[in-house]
Amino acid sequence: DFELSANGKYYVWYSQGGEGTKEYIWASGNEGFMIAKPNAAAADYPTVPDENGFDGCCVRLTTRSTGSWGKTFKKPIAAGNLFLGSFNSQYALTNTLKTTEMGIAYTREPVKVTGYYKYSPGDVFTDKDFHEVSDRTDEASIYSVLYVNHDAEGNEVMLHGDDVLSSPCIVRKAQVETLPATDEWQRFEMVFEGTAPIDAALLANRGYNLSIVFSSSMTGDTFEGAVGSTLYIDKVEISFNNQQTP
Repeated sequence: DFELSANGKYYVWYSQGGEGTKEYIWASGNEGFMIAKPNAAAADYPTVPDENGFDGCCVRLTTRSTGSWGKTFKKPIAAGNLFLGSFNSQYALTNTLKTTEMGIAYTREPVKVTGYYKYSPGDVFTDKDFHEVSDRTDEASIYSVLYVNHDAEGNEVMLHGDDVLSSPCIVRKAQVETLPATDEWQRFEMVFEGTAPIDAALLANRGYNLSIVFSSSMTGDTFEGAVGSTLYIDKVEISFNNQQTP
């Protein structure tokens, strides 16, 4: 489900918890986009709901220009993204890869993720200086990781944009290899791979974090991509190892 943020500026997503509570386990970079374009309408943010889903509403992720602010700070685009985790705005101006805190604690081992998507890349791919790169076409990305959320010394581990696909704490990884442009809904499926053993006791005690990440520009985290690239996502389901106790 979705609603407007407390300040009414942008959309946020949540899951229904017990007794009607809202669990804000999904995050996006919308809060960071507000810094660049504080007067933008909620519908013009990178991550928004869309009524034209595969079945009802879906999520629409669009790579947006950050205007004159972005050119000044060498952050010329903001990719539409949605991920399991949280957004930490304190790093928005200094270390943007740290703003995305990837993952929430899970007590079951994921096996695969399925869903439906549509994708259209923007017309002009640009680099972090907003210079056109004529031989590149933007690409979307969908991936997921399961990782140990404490190190050997017991310190909390949180993955971010700079290590979410490379950290040695990752025990399972799933990724959609290619997302061809399509204006018709297409099913995707990604299977978790990895040979590291899963500690059942640790899993039961919330010792692993799971994140799923969707982005309209694969390299949007380094501000490379095409303004207008649009990824639609709907009917996402996670399958778990049924031999484990929920």
